[in-house]
Amino acid sequence: MKKLLFLFCSLLFTNLAFSQQFTLKGITSDKEKNILPSTSVYIQGSSKGTSANSNGEFQLKLDKGKYSLVFRAVGYKQLIKEVEISGDTEIPVIMEAEVYQLKDVAIKANAEDPAYEIIRNAIKKRKEHLTEVKAFSCDTYIKGVTKLKNAPKKFLGRNIQDDLKNIGLDSGKRGILYLSESVSRFNFQQPDKINEEMTSSKVSGNSNGFSFNQATDFLVSFYKNIVDISNLSRVGFVSPIAENAMLFYRYKFIGTFREGNNWINKIQVISRRKYDQVFNGYIYIIDDSWRIHSTDLAITNNSMIEGIDTLRIKQQYIPVKNDKWMLGLQRYDYTGGIFAFRFEGTYTGVFSNYDVEPNFPPKFFNNRILKVNAGANKKDSAYWAGVRPMLLTPEEKRDYVKKDSIKLVRSSDKYKDSIDRKANQLKPLKILLTGYTHQNTKEKESWGMNSPVLSLNYNTIEGWIYNPVLNYRKTLKDSTSLNIKINPRYGFENKKLSANGNIIYMYNLKQRAYLGVSGGTSYTDFNTEYGAIPPLFNTFSTLFAKDNILKLFKKDFVRIYSGRELSNGLYLSGNIEYANRTPLLNTSFRAAGDFPDKQFTANNPYSLSGNDYAFSANKALTLGLKLNIAFAQSYIERPDFNIRQGSRYPKLELEYRKGVKGIFDSAVDFDYAGIRVFDTNKKLGILGTFKYSAAAGKFFNRDKMYYMDFKHFAGSDIFLYTQFTDGFMMLNPYEYSTGKEFLEAHAEHNFGGLFLSKIPLFKKLKLEEVIGVNYLTSDVIKNYTEAYVGIQRFGLRFNLVKTFNYKNGNSTGFRVSAAF
Repeated sequence: MKKLLFLFCSLLFTNLAFSQQFTLKGITSDKEKNILPSTSVYIQGSSKGTSANSNGEFQLKLDKGKYSLVFRAVGYKQLIKEVEISGDTEIPVIMEAEVYQLKDVAIKANAEDPAYEIIRNAIKKRKEHLTEVKAFSCDTYIKGVTKLKNAPKKFLGRNIQDDLKNIGLDSGKRGILYLSESVSRFNFQQPDKINEEMTSSKVSGNSNGFSFNQATDFLVSFYKNIVDISNLSRVGFVSPIAENAMLFYRYKFIGTFREGNNWINKIQVISRRKYDQVFNGYIYIIDDSWRIHSTDLAITNNSMIEGIDTLRIKQQYIPVKNDKWMLGLQRYDYTGGIFAFRFEGTYTGVFSNYDVEPNFPPKFFNNRILKVNAGANKKDSAYWAGVRPMLLTPEEKRDYVKKDSIKLVRSSDKYKDSIDRKANQLKPLKILLTGYTHQNTKEKESWGMNSPVLSLNYNTIEGWIYNPVLNYRKTLKDSTSLNIKINPRYGFENKKLSANGNIIYMYNLKQRAYLGVSGGTSYTDFNTEYGAIPPLFNTFSTLFAKDNILKLFKKDFVRIYSGRELSNGLYLSGNIEYANRTPLLNTSFRAAGDFPDKQFTANNPYSLSGNDYAFSANKALTLGLKLNIAFAQSYIERPDFNIRQGSRYPKLELEYRKGVKGIFDSAVDFDYAGIRVFDTNKKLGILGTFKYSAAAGKFFNRDKMYYMDFKHFAGSDIFLYTQFTDGFMMLNPYEYSTGKEFLEAHAEHNFGGLFLSKIPLFKKLKLEEVIGVNYLTSDVIKNYTEAYVGIQRFGLRFNLVKTFNYKNGNSTGFRVSAAF
């Protein structure tokens, strides 16, 4: 028995010894002892490796044995070091700056720079290199760091020093704003199938958070004609080796150097025009195969980029199986600022352990492009120390410790109570202008009201009205929530007090599932589908121009509504409403001036004179169903909720409404069906984005209907209006609603500054050019068309509009629209 026990222990310890890994670490620098950040380190003949951090430090876990390690940094000679690992080892790594040769190239005066021939060869092989690897899998590690470099003492009159300290910044208004890491397995199959699984995720200061690091967004391929960098610009950027790159770039041959058996050409990339959507910097091309070896390219705010001033992209490709070269390291360096705040950041991705001949099982790829595992954010520090391929810097280590400490303090009831006491202080001026919110962080609930100033409006039906919004929100278990709103309303002219309320329960975030009930008395816009005229706009137009354009009716109602995603890309919503609908007459005729040539119009949606009733009082029981279909919609699955990424195909919306006669004395009897096809963000490379929609509908039963049951359109005939999806800029929102059939279409193209960016003054303003056309035909109006051109910035757009077939003629108008 003792012998068996001894044999078992011997085998156990032998296996442990053989499986033990040791740590190899070092610092990469040049001969002048300047550190070399983002140096890639990998085992020769494999894609297993790591990257040096921003301090040049690297670490690699290795089994006992002999290794040939390859060190590569852009602009430096490749270094191969032979190391023998028998324990933890530290080695010095000193790299030499690359010395470039002209290599059989004779540059003559007035002759074409040899860089052009190299680029032409790279362009010819571009598509082949883009598609030569049919499928692959690799391990990915992404680390993102954003630092605040400077901040004002005050912002909008508020002293923000305490706020900065509360998020872990030092007294010099500097420090790490955001730090995150993620590890995932990334799988790809041509032409564009993706399956990524995030196994671990870490966000400094948020132990329950998941990083938004995603290899799909981070991977950039200059083999593509247009490089699309997510959320950076409405338009794409032309690759230096795109099919038409010669139209956008000039090239300069810097020299060549030898790396193993390959000669590498260094080419300077120079934009032909200052404000094109292009890169500047260097691209390294392997001779004969004409592959990309590495890049050091930058975008500046000369291009139409948002949020940052510069973005620098460094890439290093590494050879893997069968002379396939794959991306081993990619780094974003960016700087920017907003107002007086300045920041900088780095996102680094390490891609290793490639399998370029994977055997994916059937149905491995589907519409889910990324899955974040439920336990991804629960890994401890020991796990991260063993799995992260890139060492943390001392500053990053301190940030994790500091923000973990801050989080512990913030999670205490004492801290939450102190924050609530400060936030809940009554400040009369602030309450008057912005409203008031009382929060109870510990109980995850809040209540409040909107601004009393913005709750005060005027219309000709009630006179001056006070219509505040009182709200209550409670977050329940599993991040479900309950929201309650109450809208009391008092008209000072008609002396009527009314109220309505709404309760909505969000019970499944992944399926966007909700159940709601609302009811009470509402003064409702006749254009029930869109709410054609915002009350504030109507207040000013009535008082200062005698244009009482808002038309209202009274509705005493109860409504039950719900919605839920049935499956990916299939969303069903519906409602049932019972209402007692009463017409209203004008009771107030106030204006800020005489306006002798103008008269108030009746409170009805028709072009009639006189203060006439718009309809007879009635009761209505109505049903509504809407099915939205996004074909092959891609999505990200997180433990807490799903993120829809959209679809390459047009989306479809099906709608059905019914008026039910007889039940509870309901007088309505109609059936309506409609269909809409649309795409809201079709990217067209450097040409910008395009959106369109086409809709048609018909009442195939219209035995008994009232105006509010008609099909309404998003229109406006005032100078300043709110932008609608599928809206008309100069169409009266009431006159052309239909109770029969209709066809409408909308198309809009945003050039994203393609033309205005060539004009220096407009370039600095970053204005975007927009053109579009809207079309409507029905039994009420035939072939109404409006074409427009506009410029926009921050959601504010100035439009010049030309209409056709409107009120027996054509007209031209100017509109200012707001999308916020």
